[in-house]
Amino acid sequence: MDGFDEYQKLIRYQYGTYSFILLSVLTFVNYFLSFIFEIQWAETKELEFILLAFGTAVYFVAMSVYKGAYFRKKQRPKVNVFLFTLIGLAHIYLSISYSTPIILEGYVTFNSITLVPGLLFISIPLAYLTRVAVEKRNDV
Repeated sequence: MDGFDEYQKLIRYQYGTYSFILLSVLTFVNYFLSFIFEIQWAETKELEFILLAFGTAVYFVAMSVYKGAYFRKKQRPKVNVFLFTLIGLAHIYLSISYSTPIILEGYVTFNSITLVPGLLFISIPLAYLTRVAVEKRNDV
């Protein structure tokens, strides 16, 4: 983790731990939903786990960006935010433009695999812009 200061490393480790705990709890709840109540919300169990894992990844990335621990000190966040926005919008466009729907007969389909990374990439600029707005408001 070269290029990160001690605060950034601490925040990344902290939210990495929170993300792992969140993934564990969500997996446990999902298991009981399927075992006790026989509820399945995605086409396959593998897809359910992948979507849960992506959800915790979105949480980790958004919190790391918001706390200032995502970008290295030498990186230019404004350029990266612009690129992440373009990549996220491209992923979202691709997921919407497919002929197969994201939800079919009450189940989340594999088409959602392209939507979730788009949401991940969009969460980066949203968290960064929120952080900048909060910092400006606190400075005034």
